[in-house]
Order: sequence, then C-alpha cells, then structure tokens
Amino acid sequence: MRHSLAGTVVLLLAAVSVPASYAEDEDPVVITATRFPDSRRDLPVGVTVVTSDDIRTSATSNLPEMLAQFGLLHVRDNAGTPNQQVDLRGFGITGDQNTVVLLDGVRISENELVPAQLSAIPLEAIERIEVVRGSGAVLYGGGATGGTINIITREGAPGTRAYALGRSGGYGTREARAGFGRMGEVLGFSLDLSHEDTDGYRRNNRFRQTNLSALLEARRAPGSRAYLRLGLGEQDLELPGALSESQIAVDPRQAATPGNDSERRDASLTLGGSLAAGEHELAADLSRREKKAKSLFAPSDFTDTRATLTSFVPRARLKLGAHELMLGMDWERWDYENDSSFFGFASRRVGEQESRALYAQASVWLGARTRFVAGGRVQRSEERLDSVRDSHDLDAYELALRHRIGRGWSVYGKHGTSFRLANFDENACFAPPCPASLLEPQEARAGEIGAEYEGGGWRARGAIYDKRLENEIAFSPAAFANVNLAPTRRRGVELEALWRASRAVEWRAALALLEATFRTTGRDVPLVPEAIATAGVSWSFSPRSRLNVNARYVGPQRYDNDQDNAFRKQPSYTLVDVKLQHRIGRAELALEVRNLFDERYYSYGFWDGGSSFFAYPQPERAAYVSLAWRLE
Repeated sequence: MRHSLAGTVVLLLAAVSVPASYAEDEDPVVITATRFPDSRRDLPVGVTVVTSDDIRTSATSNLPEMLAQFGLLHVRDNAGTPNQQVDLRGFGITGDQNTVVLLDGVRISENELVPAQLSAIPLEAIERIEVVRGSGAVLYGGGATGGTINIITREGAPGTRAYALGRSGGYGTREARAGFGRMGEVLGFSLDLSHEDTDGYRRNNRFRQTNLSALLEARRAPGSRAYLRLGLGEQDLELPGALSESQIAVDPRQAATPGNDSERRDASLTLGGSLAAGEHELAADLSRREKKAKSLFAPSDFTDTRATLTSFVPRARLKLGAHELMLGMDWERWDYENDSSFFGFASRRVGEQESRALYAQASVWLGARTRFVAGGRVQRSEERLDSVRDSHDLDAYELALRHRIGRGWSVYGKHGTSFRLANFDENACFAPPCPASLLEPQEARAGEIGAEYEGGGWRARGAIYDKRLENEIAFSPAAFANVNLAPTRRRGVELEALWRASRAVEWRAALALLEATFRTTGRDVPLVPEAIATAGVSWSFSPRSRLNVNARYVGPQRYDNDQDNAFRKQPSYTLVDVKLQHRIGRAELALEVRNLFDERYYSYGFWDGGSSFFAYPQPERAAYVSLAWRLE
C-alpha cells in the first residue's frame, strides 16, 4: 500500500455514509473498555463488539477464527495449533506481543513467544468480546500498542442456566461442551466443561484439550459483587512442522516432523469483586495463573517450561457530577523457568519480572455532546534473566476527544504513547557472546481520527491512524537473536459497517488497509497483509431457521525472514464459511461448512533465504454437524 493516508479522508467519510435517520433513544451498547461499564457511543476509541450471538452463529468453534471473522484482525498459524496468533494493526510475527488479551479485565497474554490460550475459554460462557484498537496502554500497561481484546464472561442471571453441545465432523473432530449455573438473590455458581479431540488437517497433528471453568459469586446490591473463578486446562498437541514449497505441492497434509509433540497444563484462580458506594465504584482482582508446558523435538531435543503470573489490580471510579475520574494500581509478577536441549546443548534459564504501576484517567464533558478523556500511567519494571538484571521507568499517556455532531454522527480523535517490554524468550541468548543487558523497551507514539454513525438500523465506523515506533523488538535473522530495530511505522485505514435490514436479515462488512514499514529504508515489515476484508450475512428465513455466511480476504504479505524484501510475496487467500441452524424447541441442529470453496492456502510462511519458502498448510473444505440444547 503506497499512498498518502491524508488523501483517504474523503474516501473514509464517503464509505461510512449511510442514511441519516437517527433515533436518539436507541439503546447504547455497554462495554468495559475503561475497566468499568460505559457506553460505546460516548467513548473516543474504535471498538468492535463480538456478541454471544456472533459466536453462536459462527461456523467454527475456534475463538481466534471468530475474532478474524468479526473483529477485523489477522490470525496466523505458525505452529500447527488451534491457538493461533492474533495481530491487531499489522505487527507481523510479534502481533501477540503487541496485543493485550484479557479475560474479564485480567491479563491472559503470555510473557513468552506463545499465543494466549484462547481455546481454553468455554464459548458458551462468553457474553461478548471487546476489540479496542490502538488503546489500552494507560489502563493495562505494556503490550497494548496494537490494542486490547477483552473477553467478558457471563455474570449469573437470576434463575437456572444449562446447556449441552456435541459437534463432529472433518478431520476426525469430536467436541463436547456442557455447563450448568444457578443464581439466587444473593449467591450463585456456574460450571462449564469442554473437551475437543481432532486428528487435525495434517498427519501428526492430533489435538486434544479438556477445560473446566467454575465460578462462585455473591451479590449484595446493584453494582456490588464478589466472585471466585477457577480455571483448569489440559492440552496435548502433535507438531507436524513446516513444509517446503515442493513438499506442499506433493502432499500438503504430510508431516515434516512426525515425532514432535507438546503438552500443556494450566491452572488459574481469580478472586475479585466490585463495590458501589453511592455513585462511586471500587473494584479489584487478585489472580494467580500457573503453566507447565513441554515439547519434544525428535529424536532427543526438548523444552520444559514452568511459568507463574501473580497480579493484583485495584481501581476506583469517582463520579463528579457528569464527569468521572478513574484511579488504579497494577502489580504484576512473572516467575519463569525453562530447561531445554537443542543439538546436544543443554541449557537452563531462570527469570523473573515484576512491575508496579499507577494510573489515572479523567473523563470530562465539555458540553452535552463533547467528551474529553485524558489519562497517564507511570510504571516501574524490574527484570532478571539468569545473571542479567535490568530495570526501567516507563510511562504512557492518552488524550482523546469525541463530539456528537447529531443525526447519528460522531467524530473522534486521539493521540498517545505506549510501550512494550521484551519477554523471556526474546531476551534469551542462543549463542555466546551474550549481551550484558536486556533489550530496551519498545516505545510508540500514535494518532488516530475517526467518524462513527449509529441509527436507522445502521452502525458504521471509519478511521485512519499513524503509529511510529522506536526500539521495536523483533527477531533478526542476521544476528540470529531478538534485537531492537531501527525506527518503524504502522499506518492504515479501517472501515466497518453493520446493517440490520430487517428483523430477519443482518449484513456486515469491514475493510482494513495496512502499511508497516522500516522508516529508514521504506521496506515492508514481514507478515503484514496489505489488506484484510470481511463480509457476512445472517438470514432468519423462517421463525426457527437461520443461514449464516461469512467471507474473509487476506491480502499479499512479505514472508517471515524477508526484512530486505528480496523474495516474492506470500499469496492472498479468501475463505468462505457457511452455517445453517434450525431450532426444535430448546434444541438446535447445525450444519457447518468451513472453507466452502476449498481454498488451498497458508497463513504463515518464511523465506528459506534462497529461492523457496516453508509454510504451514491450512485445512481444506470440511463439514461439521452439531446438536445443542440450551435452557436459558
């Protein structure tokens, strides 16, 4: 994408132009992007909400794929795992490290080069998912340069909730999910269980996962709640490895590494709650998460990792008339141990990272239609990996303004900074001589302007953004180590629209144009698609039947390992998924077809330094049948 973003403003405004019929009394969508409930209509940020109905109508049970369908972000498989990388606003291979993933406001992103375990979250327990682009550094700290993804689970509603679902289909997939919950006037509980077993598209790619989530909660009055959440997960995955271009041409389902596999065990416990004090509100979460992961790389190489995250995040929202002031403190500690052996060389790494932060964010109404938000964060981080120690004093700020023009139209603008610390894997030394210090923090400065419309069955958003980074953290093939890069840049255009044409038909479409470059050379950053586009329709063609069609296009991108842009681009691909649902009383029967037109593609590939590449081929067309029963 070679163009001036300033020249796209007219296109942006034209693309989101919709009929100007606006109902002032339309119900606002309440989200928690500010760590407390708020109206999306009033927030000066670009937010996409993936609803529980979106999840239910999706033709996949893979949460990253759902986010790609509805959240205007990119996902890639670079390991043969259902826990794909998520990438907001074009960060390529470090997309996970520049996107903070949260579960009810508690961080579940990893401090290693592995994606968040989204597959461990029971789908029926999700109320909605909030995708907030380019914001979150003030409230959530490091790693939010691309944005935040906050997965909000259901709170207990008075009465009984129960469900059971079975799903079977392509590549030997067998899946079962069940849950039960009951909420009285004061006390309630819920329990969700899920199990998935699939042979996988490729040989030596079997995936098995079992998850349990339990919630105990108590309520005293509106706005006052206490809860205890337990999560347990087991995952076993066979690793097929990357195939060469010639191997893909012969048989894309073959395994390059037939003896490789991995296992992972997770446990988490969170105690939290909120307390209403008049118009004011206090909240806090105390969480501990433990992970044990092992991988075997035949014949004798391995990795064995143990990691623990402990966090405490108290916060308060003070109401000052129509205005608000939010104050908070974050404390977070990671403990990490890794034993590994590669090519006969054994190593052991022990690390720890502790962060303490204070933040404040004020929301001021400058008039009946104008909201100004200003926030800042200061953070002290202390890190150790083996004998190397370092510390950093970090800060971030954000200024944002939103003005409601009228007749359904609003405009917003924001400017801010963010930062990211290198994780344990990025700071690891693969071969001597090892540096005497850890990598410097990545810093970014960004601006964004946007327009939104809501009314008459329409909801639309358009935005342009420009983000400049210093000391971006990424892997350098030349140094065979992670380094701080020369200055880089991200800029782009985003357009989203949803139209409820009638009670029976809903249309949606979205487009993102992305540009990621090294500022000193003008070359493209690898693994950033030139464009992402999605489209979908949900049609209730009878009172009990619904057809859902979703299409996703991912444009060309540079292969990983091609920072000099010396090789050809990774090809684009288009995927179409279809789901047909029919209700019979409390039961629902569904037929899903994924990759309807049998597209042959891969979402991740890396250049071999010569005339070819390696990649992870993705599944061809597959059909699935599911039967669900729900009591709600």
